[in-house]
Amino acid sequence: MRRILAGTAGCRELPVRYYLLVEEQVNETETYGIGVEYGEERVDVPDITPSQKGVSVLLDTMIRGTVTPVTLRDVAEDWLLA
Repeated sequence: MRRILAGTAGCRELPVRYYLLVEEQVNETETYGIGVEYGEERVDVPDITPSQKGVSVLLDTMIRGTVTPVTLRDVAEDWLLA
């Protein structure tokens, strides 16, 4: 799995880092997920979608909203159900 830094946001005294996760599948397609780091906390949610455009929109929304590792899974789940 590749981790590509997609952006940062400020939260108190530490930056929140957002990563695009890219995983190649057996059939040579890719799926995309998101990783978030804040201090010592790190949470990855892989395989959210096969749509690079969709995950980019979700990443931009998370960066603007300063989503932290604690809420990453909930936000990703809400996005999938919308």
